[in-house]
Amino acid sequence: MQVHSFVDYAVISGDFIGFSPLSAENRQTLYHLVVDGGARLNQLFGDAMPEPVDVFRGDGWQMLLAEPAAAMRAGLYFRAFIRAHAPVRQADIRMAVGVGPVDYVPPGNVSGGDGAAFRRSGKMLESMSSSGSGSFRFAMDGSAAARAIDGMLVLTGAIAGRWTANQARAVMGALAGMTQQQIAGAWDKPISYQAVGMHLKRAGWGEIRFAVDVFENLIRGNA
Repeated sequence: MQVHSFVDYAVISGDFIGFSPLSAENRQTLYHLVVDGGARLNQLFGDAMPEPVDVFRGDGWQMLLAEPAAAMRAGLYFRAFIRAHAPVRQADIRMAVGVGPVDYVPPGNVSGGDGAAFRRSGKMLESMSSSGSGSFRFAMDGSAAARAIDGMLVLTGAIAGRWTANQARAVMGALAGMTQQQIAGAWDKPISYQAVGMHLKRAGWGEIRFAVDVFENLIRGNA
């Protein structure tokens, strides 16, 4: 894809927590979930996500967002998708958002790209893997604002780490802008909108929605 090196993008790098001990069948299922979840994101975000999620090394993946303000919503949606559909309850992911210029991205090969956004995201994910410092992190320019956003994502990631499958499914719909009635009607076996509301409450959706709004405004420079 054509990129402009003076324009900021968001790169989200991620991997699975506790991937290696899983059975080969479950690891393969998780690989397909990453691909399917990425396809959902492409549909949901359209031009803001110009390339498909790129899976590499079995348990690692990267995504590119041409609209950095969408990164938190996209990351949380992706994590909710994985938690809602994972074959084993303990399957979860960690993610690092890097914002900055991108120098190039080979078509169809996001993980082959380079630029500040890629390096910031990759470096942060490596530090998370070695230190266990949260499951959702943010890196931009080293400013006080960037560190504050990083702290907000750490706390949001801790909330997401407690989601049940049903809570994650409800959050997916809410992040996509669906009403509680619409989420209830889209359930595998339709449930009441009151039940959806309970899932969202227990998932901490009110706090998450507030954090996503703050993130989007800060990144767009409207705070």
